[in-house]
Amino acid sequence: MTTTPRPDGTGSVEPATTALPASADAPRRPGPAPGRAPSKVAPVATTARRRSRKGPIAFVLAVLLVAGVGAGAWWFGWERYTTTPGVLSVDEATATAELESAGLEAEVGEPAYSENLAAGLVISTDPGPGDRVLDGGTVTLVLSLGPERYGVPDLAGQTEDQAQDALAATNLDFGESVGRWSETVPEGQVIRTSPKVGTVLKPGATVDLVLSRGRKPIEVKDWTGRSFDAARTALEKRRLEVSVAGEEYSDTVPEGTVISQDPATGTLFRGDTVSFVVSLGPELVEVPRLEAMGVEAATDVLEDLGFEVETEQAQIYLGLGYVSSSDPGEGERVPKGSTITLFVV
Repeated sequence: MTTTPRPDGTGSVEPATTALPASADAPRRPGPAPGRAPSKVAPVATTARRRSRKGPIAFVLAVLLVAGVGAGAWWFGWERYTTTPGVLSVDEATATAELESAGLEAEVGEPAYSENLAAGLVISTDPGPGDRVLDGGTVTLVLSLGPERYGVPDLAGQTEDQAQDALAATNLDFGESVGRWSETVPEGQVIRTSPKVGTVLKPGATVDLVLSRGRKPIEVKDWTGRSFDAARTALEKRRLEVSVAGEEYSDTVPEGTVISQDPATGTLFRGDTVSFVVSLGPELVEVPRLEAMGVEAATDVLEDLGFEVETEQAQIYLGLGYVSSSDPGEGERVPKGSTITLFVV
């Protein structure tokens, strides 16, 4: 209770009620005029304000929402993924077993060449080691084919253009062509390669070609009037065939000397034949027995044999007209046309 002094100063006490504070927006009531006693104010009844339940519910919902978002992010961003195991440099079976033990599937992709890993070992994976992959997902294995190598193909008998195409198809490069004579490979075709057929090379290595220039021409000179033996030795050394087409007596060409040849000159090839006519020298005729023959009869015999005849008196000349001896003598072989001297007694 509070006391309110009376206007008459008696100090009497009157009961008073607690007034609610006026709202800032409510109109203020005018107070009593100065010098006038305030009018009696009627008490205002108040009631207690009820607390709202929406706040705690909203808070719980917010917490649940945040927790759900976090759980979803954790699940979709991490929990349902597995880290790809490192299976490099092992064989397919080992890599497959390791992946399956991690709950992953393995499949083999396109193989690739490797300078460092032997054939059949894992070069790489997709996803790579340490990358995330969905649980139960598939990891592709790239297996090694070993070092990339190519064997030099057999190009014998091909033209230069065909050989170059064949080299390009095996990832080898054409280097240069060198011409060589060949008795068996037609002109313009490949005789051999350098390196030789079957040599294993890295891709891009250079291969040279040896191309045929055809058969090697052989110039033949004229051996007429020269030794047949010398001609035969020289020609056979150059892989030509030599034959004797005939032998003839010659009073002018010495024995063993070439009288003629076919072909006389020109260009031949290995295995071709050169034919010769070789001199036997002058024809030799045996001097017959002439002793005791008349001079005229002996002369006829000798002239029939192709000899020239001369007569001389013997040391003991008797005028009989018979041959006592001859020079060359009986049985000697002398060139036809030689002169025989008859000694007459």
